Amino acid sequence: MMKAGSNTLPGARFPLFARLRDTRGFMLAEQLVSIIFIGLLCIVVAAGLQAAMSAYASITTKTAADTLLSQAVERVSDELAYSLSVEEDGSFPAFVSSTVNETVQFYSPEDGEFDDILFATNSGRQETLIAAQGDLVPVLDRLTYSSSTNTWDFSIAIKSGDVVVTEASMTVKRIGT
Repeated sequence: MMKAGSNTLPGARFPLFARLRDTRGFMLAEQLVSIIFIGLLCIVVAAGLQAAMSAYASITTKTAADTLLSQAVERVSDELAYSLSVEEDGSFPAFVSSTVNETVQFYSPEDGEFDDILFATNSGRQETLIAAQGDLVPVLDRLTYSSSTNTWDFSIAIKSGDVVVTEASMTVKRIGT
């Protein structure tokens, strides 16, 4: 047993305070505290890196989706604005394309799942206007034409799986009408 006020442990050859001030080596407790501290530090650094990588991936996907959306809106609006004539009013109407010089019609989402924005020509071939990039798929959700105002209304979404990453809607007036 230790005596009250004594600074020695039973069976110890050196006083306790002298052992704490001893600089000849490390005690087991000091080594364990160091190992635990380094382990916790590694966990914090790994969690920080994981959060940073997740944020980077999210920002990269959003940027790629915005770029694809910008290209899709530009290509579709140009195709519609420069259309030579439109067959009818309504949803996804046929029109004469100025780029292929024949009657074409965009595929609607009801026509099936496509990985691109496509239109079909009268001769039966498919033309890809905007192709998918990686897991980002452009979808022409809505396309209507109004002959009273000579305007096209359309909506394009960029999807990754079933998730809409970004989308835009636009109204375009036909040029030369």
